[in-house]
Amino acid sequence: MSVAEKGRATYRLVVATWSDMVGRAIVDTGYLVALLNASDAHHAWAGDLLPALRGPWLTAEACISETVFLLEQAGKPAIDSLFRWLTDGLLLSRHFLPEELATVREEIFRYEARWVDFADACLVTLSDQQPRLPVASVDTRDFAVYFRRRSRRRLLLPSNRR
Repeated sequence: MSVAEKGRATYRLVVATWSDMVGRAIVDTGYLVALLNASDAHHAWAGDLLPALRGPWLTAEACISETVFLLEQAGKPAIDSLFRWLTDGLLLSRHFLPEELATVREEIFRYEARWVDFADACLVTLSDQQPRLPVASVDTRDFAVYFRRRSRRRLLLPSNRR
């Protein structure tokens, strides 16, 4: 199966799964890359999570930028699938600047010994605004720390910790 065919198959799976869903979830860059890149180490996990992951999905604009950059290896069909999800409303991208700058900045500087990247800080802010929504990520080490003191968060991570 070609890269383009794999991308179309993943897109069809998301559309078919999402059509039965009634809620929402927050998705990180790593989840999007794993789902869209068949050679990603977490691709099977990301696909298996689809039936439980309620949509449309929410993410940060910074995650879209990261995802496009990281999908270079997977090729333009994977990026096109991402853009179709945005166009079709399967994936909703939230813009954070300048409105949420103070909150995002606070999250970036919250931890003395940990580097928090901008996209992660935006997703944590989004989760603070929508605390009932599950968050799907492959970033087990960082998100486990970010959500440690945030009650009632449902973090969806692959079982094989990195």
